[in-house]
Amino acid sequence: MLVGSVLSLNAQSYTPESFGFKPYSFKDNELGTVNYYVTLNKIETPKPLLVYIDGSSATPIFSVLKKPGGSTRISSGIPFNIQKLSDQFHIVVISKPGMPFVDSLQAKSMKEFKKNYKLPMGYKNKLSHSWRVNSASKIIDILFKELPIYKNEIIVFGYSEGGMVVPKLALINKKVTKVVNIVGGGLNQFYDLILEQRINAQKGEITSIQAQKVIDSLFIEFETIYNNPQVIDKEFWDDTYLRWASFCTDIPMEDMTKLDIPILMISVGKDPNSPILGLDYVKIEFMRLRKTNLTYKVYPNCDHYFYDMIEKKDRLEEMMEYVLTWIEE
Repeated sequence: MLVGSVLSLNAQSYTPESFGFKPYSFKDNELGTVNYYVTLNKIETPKPLLVYIDGSSATPIFSVLKKPGGSTRISSGIPFNIQKLSDQFHIVVISKPGMPFVDSLQAKSMKEFKKNYKLPMGYKNKLSHSWRVNSASKIIDILFKELPIYKNEIIVFGYSEGGMVVPKLALINKKVTKVVNIVGGGLNQFYDLILEQRINAQKGEITSIQAQKVIDSLFIEFETIYNNPQVIDKEFWDDTYLRWASFCTDIPMEDMTKLDIPILMISVGKDPNSPILGLDYVKIEFMRLRKTNLTYKVYPNCDHYFYDMIEKKDRLEEMMEYVLTWIEE
């Protein structure tokens, strides 16, 4: 899910360095090849390490849209100004398995790009919750030794699907000092699909009988996925059984409540992708357990990309300013 800024450029070739990143790579028996990138800006200067875990979009970190007439547009799922923020942090971004750092396609829009983009086999073979957690953890261990990290401060920042990854990442890698979960999940992702049907029935958009029929069919599908957790040649909602089984086995709320380090969880009120109902429950659970390390911030009128549906304005930058203030505090 692309949330970052869009640039209009005219260029023929792109490299990580041209985007301000130094490329790194390692090979692992379980993970395969893992490619990741660190901002070059002041790379020798001691700064906190910010590990960005992006959302579920099956696209490169940077997507180049080649339009009719020769113009080029570049889009990214990074929700902040990289060069500006790299004055303050060493920023790490990670390619999903088999996915290049940057790729181009003849397309008029990102929707068309995503529809026509051919997924590498490595993506389908490897993409899972454990792959995303364990690859990021190994990257943290490597960079902890290689980069000058100010006061050993390591922040893991997850957006959307990435927000479902960072709690477990912090749980298994004790070097992590802060967790930022932006519009990620709280409960089992399958439950979000059930809630959607119940809510639609309550709103009168469908009947309760219609909702129950859909829910019953979903239960059958969920059971099939859980019984086939390693299958990659069958899909549900355009993702493999492997992906769904892994993300719907590890529950973000359970991981978050086991952490004692500061956690920032940001949600929005008008987001069908990450319904706020499950995230509200996370706050209650922290209260029940008498844990005080969670900061919960809600933007009631915003969608998944922090566009305010009532005031008709983009509040993504405002959200990022809140995150940075929280990190500094």
